[in-house]
This record gives sequence, C-alpha cells and structure tokens, in this order.
Amino acid sequence: MYTALYRKKRPRTFKEIVGQPHIKRALINQLVAGQVSHAYLFCGTRGTGKTSAAKIFARAVNCLAPQNGEPCNSCELCENILAERCLDVTEIDAASNNGVENIRDLRDEVKYLPNMARYKVYIVDEVHMLSTSAFNALLKTLEEPPPYVIFILATTDPQKIPATILSRCQRYDFRRITAEQMTAALRGYLQGESVTFEDDALDYIAYHSDGAMRDALSLLDQCLSTGDALTVEKVRDLLGAVDRACLFEFTDALADKNTHEIIKIISNAMSDGRDVSQFAADLVRHFRDVLVAGLTDGGEFSAEVSAKFKEQASRIPRELLMQYINAFSEVQREMRFAPHKRTAFEVCALKICMPQNEAVMPQLPPQPQPQLPMRKPAMSPEIKQPVEKPAIVKPSGSFSNIKASWAAACQKFPVPIRAICVHCDVEASDGILKIFCDNETSRKLILSKQERICETLVQFFNLPTPPKLAIEVREAYNKPIETVKSPLSQEPPKQESPKKEPTRVIPDDWANFGQEVIGGENF
Repeated sequence: MYTALYRKKRPRTFKEIVGQPHIKRALINQLVAGQVSHAYLFCGTRGTGKTSAAKIFARAVNCLAPQNGEPCNSCELCENILAERCLDVTEIDAASNNGVENIRDLRDEVKYLPNMARYKVYIVDEVHMLSTSAFNALLKTLEEPPPYVIFILATTDPQKIPATILSRCQRYDFRRITAEQMTAALRGYLQGESVTFEDDALDYIAYHSDGAMRDALSLLDQCLSTGDALTVEKVRDLLGAVDRACLFEFTDALADKNTHEIIKIISNAMSDGRDVSQFAADLVRHFRDVLVAGLTDGGEFSAEVSAKFKEQASRIPRELLMQYINAFSEVQREMRFAPHKRTAFEVCALKICMPQNEAVMPQLPPQPQPQLPMRKPAMSPEIKQPVEKPAIVKPSGSFSNIKASWAAACQKFPVPIRAICVHCDVEASDGILKIFCDNETSRKLILSKQERICETLVQFFNLPTPPKLAIEVREAYNKPIETVKSPLSQEPPKQESPKKEPTRVIPDDWANFGQEVIGGENF
C-alpha cells in the first residue's frame, strides 16, 4: 500500500525535525537531566512539527537505551510505540472527542499504572476544540497527575485555551519553517529517492507552502505523481498558479499604466488555464513581497528572487504598492459573489490605471428650458423661470458650509452607507460633526464605517486632522409634528338624544277636511 510522502518522511528523532532549534534543545536537555515536566503545550501553525515532536518525546522518555536524549527507535518499547501497539502512549483527537465524557474516561484511566512503559503519555491534538466542561474536568488531573503520567497538548490556536490550563503547562511555540530550511529538506528527500529536479521548482514549492513542512511534502508528492523530472512548469500547472515572471510583468504594467499589456497578460494567463482568484491572491502576495524587500534585506527569499524584488521595489513607490494591495484585496472579496470573476478582476486593474479625473463621469451642463408661445396676452399663463440652484462650494479646512456640501460629500462614501447618509441631518460645532439618523439600524451601519467616513471627509474638506463624529438617533426629526389636544381642553362627547318624530303642522283650512275624511279625527 502506498504511503503518503509526509507520513513516510515523518521525523523519528529530534535531529530530523526541520527547524525549531530552540525547542529541540530544551526538550533534549530535560531528557538528559531527567527533569521531565508533567504537562507540555506545543503551539504553532499547521505542519511545523508539533505532533512529530510529541511522538518523539513519548519514545525518548520511555526508551530503554536513549542516546543523548534521542530515542534509539530499535528497542522493544520504541518499536511498539512506532507500530502503535503500546497502550501506554495514547493519542487523542480533541476535535472529535471534545465532550466531558471523553475527559472523564481519560481521568479514570490515569489512575492505573503503565503496562510496560515507564510513563503513560497522553498526546491531545487540537486541544483548543475541547468544550468548557471538558476543560474543567481536565483541570484538576492536569494540575496534580500521578508521577507516571505526562500530558502533551498540541494546538494551532492557543488563544482559545483557558488561562487555568495554560498556567499548568510548559509552553513551546513552534515557528514557521523558513524557505531555505524547507528547500534544503526537500532537496535531501529527492536526492535520497534519486529524482531529477530543478532548484527553482523547490523554491516555488517552498514559497507556496507558507512555512508548513507538511504542505510542502504534500505538494511535492503531488508533483512526483507524474513520474517525470520535477520542473517549474509542472509545479505551476499542478498548483494552478501564475508564473512569477508574469507577476513581475503585471506589476510593471500597472506602474506604467499600460492597459494594453495588462489585458494581454490576463488573457494569456486565462488561456493557460490559470484560476483568476489564485491570480489575484498571488498578486497580493507579490505586492507584499516587493514592499518587504524594499524595506528589509530580503532575508525571506533566495538571493536571486530577493534581487528581483529589490530592483522592482526601487522603481515603484511604497504608497503605490500599498494602494495595489488594498485594491486587489478588495476585489478578492468581491469575486466571491461576482457572476463573472474575470470581469471584476480586469475592471479593478483598469481602474488603477485610469487618472483620477477620468474615473468620474463628467456632468453635462444644464439644458435651457424651451419657452411656450404666447397665444393671447390676456389669457397667457405665467411661465415660471427655472430657479438656478446655488453651486455647492467645497469648503477648505473647516465645516463652515457643511449643510450645502453634505450631499456632495456623501457621494464619496462607501456604497452601503452612501444612501443612508444622504438622508441624515448634520450639524458642526467645536470641531465635532454630528450626524442625526432616524433609527438605530442606520446609526450602527454608519458607525461600522466611521473610519472610512473620516478619511473621506478629510480629503473632501481639506481638513488638517480627522474630525470627531457623533452619530445620534433623532427619531422623526423630519416628520411633521401632529397637534395633540390636552385632555382638559377636550370637550366631552355629546350624548345622542332620542329621535323624536317630526311634529306635523296642519293648516287651519284643512281642519274640517280631516274630520270629514277620517271620521272627525285630526290628521
């Protein structure tokens, strides 16, 4: 059965762990001096050697013939632990066994003596996934365990671990593996396997592994699956990434505002089957690397790549690079929901190349109103002349004309709150700009974009310092006030009188007529 490269090349001794010299030195010194603690906490990003170091430590502390703190890996205990046949070394996945019942079972097992080893070692991986009840159940056992029990906790997110757990462990932070260390380790693996490779291909794998040795081995295993020699083109095709030379050319085209070259580079990358989202991510990282290379000695990269970064950083201003990072980071978020990602990417690049005065749509001058012909002087209606609106004067350095300029300033705000701020009332006094909303939801939305609003107001009003905003809710500030009568002034409701039948008035002349017709009775 085929074994993955990252499992096949898992370190078996502290010496084989890539990087982490401070941790290896501290653990070996404890093993040699016999001053082993009861609880350890290994922190760090993925693929930096936390679990490998824990397994090596579990073998070294139980090894029958240790060699300067290193396990021999040949005695009976070491072979049983390597084959996972030793019941005294237990590895627990806290991501799937995070309940209080699992910790209670562990606490019950701790009471029993080891079967064959000297110490019972519990390796709890991803310990930050334990629930609060599970941490509370583990707390007392972790504080005062039996003398033959050792806990090794591993996590990628130590901020989620309670302080009561942290204070009872020796904490070791695993650092990211540098590109040079990773390239040297990959070169040793390939030379041992007698595989032909290019050094640039190893640099490319190390660059995209982001300091994780396991990621580098997984990428290398994927690239070796074709069976041919390891080349840069093969690595680039399998990763779906853009060539580094293409990133340099694209950055130069942006700096020169060469829109024709930008469209050509994007078209070629898409024709080669590159992913536009990966292109944007690679560009953001490239801009960052150029910026860092111009500010530091470029120790993060190889000598050849660092020289290219420094040469490009000398030609492009830092402010422009930061503008590129912000723009393409924003388009990365937009492309998650964009129906056509390539269009959003191209528009972002072209917008950077456009001058600021061309990015705004020109406003057409007002057209004169046609006058109606007068038919009759006496009956002609009065034609109202259009009232010219006063031009909005952009104030400089103050909020002296905030009422008249507020609508124009709102057009510079971010899209979600632009329509909300236009309908808000504003007041300025003593350097404080008060924005009055009509509900609490609008106030929270404006408050979330407070920094962007301050930056826009500084540019629009030419302010020396950002203004202080006071966002308040003034309910129904623009609604007409209804007149409410006082209870004392209200008149009591009139009671309806019973209806009376209308009185019939009979003329005198009809008196005799009624008696004759109706038998002498009145009508």
